[in-house]
Amino acid sequence: MDLSSKVLGRNAVEKLSQARTEALFTVGSDSLSREELAEVGCYNFVAARRVSAALSALGPKSLRDLFENYPPRDLALPRVGVISLFVVGCAFECKRIGGDAPLEAYVRRHSEKIVTFHRLKTQVRKEEELASQKRRRQRR
Repeated sequence: MDLSSKVLGRNAVEKLSQARTEALFTVGSDSLSREELAEVGCYNFVAARRVSAALSALGPKSLRDLFENYPPRDLALPRVGVISLFVVGCAFECKRIGGDAPLEAYVRRHSEKIVTFHRLKTQVRKEEELASQKRRRQRR
């Protein structure tokens, strides 16, 4: 990558150089940079930041902990979509968790049947709506 300080300016080059290697995606004790994610074909850096923030609220201790103890249903959160799940799969791949098909291995670990993440999120949303309606009826 050509980071010419003559063209871009020293400050811009420093910030761009730093952004390449600083932690972008963090889950518990595991962190990945743009460079590490890019090595496995992940260039969705906005989604990486977004899902990283969402996962911190769930509280996994590491990517391995996420893989083993948090089913995909737990990731069916607002602002976490299929691209975010793709980023999680890339993170698993970076850390060599889940073999050659980490996302499938992750889903199979927690469910006998594989469904798309979109379908899973729709199911979770419907369940939440039904529970909300039930609570409203109980208050009456």
